[in-house]
Amino acid sequence: MKYDERLIGRKPSDAVVAASKKRLEDMFKKKFDDLREQRKAQRLVEAASFGSLRDMAKSDPKLAEAVKEAKMQHAARSKHKAKPPTRAKVAGRQHLGSVQVTFVPPFTWGWQWNAQTGEDASASVNVDANAGEMDFFCDTGSNGKTAAAAVAVGGFFQPMADNGLMEVFANPSISYDANTWTVFDSAHAGNFIGLYVGQYTLDGAFVQAVIDQQIGMGSGQGSTSGFPLFGLTPCDSDHFYEVWVWAGGDAEADGWSAFWGSAALSSGTINVPSISVFAF
Repeated sequence: MKYDERLIGRKPSDAVVAASKKRLEDMFKKKFDDLREQRKAQRLVEAASFGSLRDMAKSDPKLAEAVKEAKMQHAARSKHKAKPPTRAKVAGRQHLGSVQVTFVPPFTWGWQWNAQTGEDASASVNVDANAGEMDFFCDTGSNGKTAAAAVAVGGFFQPMADNGLMEVFANPSISYDANTWTVFDSAHAGNFIGLYVGQYTLDGAFVQAVIDQQIGMGSGQGSTSGFPLFGLTPCDSDHFYEVWVWAGGDAEADGWSAFWGSAALSSGTINVPSISVFAF
């Protein structure tokens, strides 16, 4: 669908978009590094209690069997990637008055980021802005360490009114999996979905993130055909706004030895049928 520039403004330049994506990458890299440092400090506290338990449990055949079972469960789960529930297509629409625009695929932009540490930890991402589909998969593998990923689709909007309010709404369908397996050890698996709205001057200079929403999808395995996302912010015609639906996850674990260890994974598959913007 072709959207009226009088309602949404001119498309930002490629340079502005590239800088925006780099800003998101830097944001998630810092978060990834900060979490690693936090977990490193936490490990020092956990090492005392876990170390004593591991020393007492050496050569226990029941623990060896528990480790084998946990490794099997993790390996089986890591091969499963769910698809989100089916959604009916949404028709793109726009009208004058208080301005309302519903963006539908193909979206203007797609974005993805991933990072991992360790021998066999993995973080994979896939974004298809043309279809409004994206997914991520983070797995610590058998040897542990960390994996993180983030994905997004979106577009842009410039209000017509000098001052007003901008409301952003999306209702994606999602499937997710966040799970840990531990034997005398700890691990972490997390995920999020939300809206991100960045504010820019008309010449393309970033001002601030006026909406930075990250909501946990859930733990374990789950899905929903409609996960409502909503954000409200003041806006004006002296700025334009990038509007993203984004999602991501992270996993951290130690890996396995004969009698103790841990593994973790976090994955998500998201279908975004539309992103609606209301300015009034």
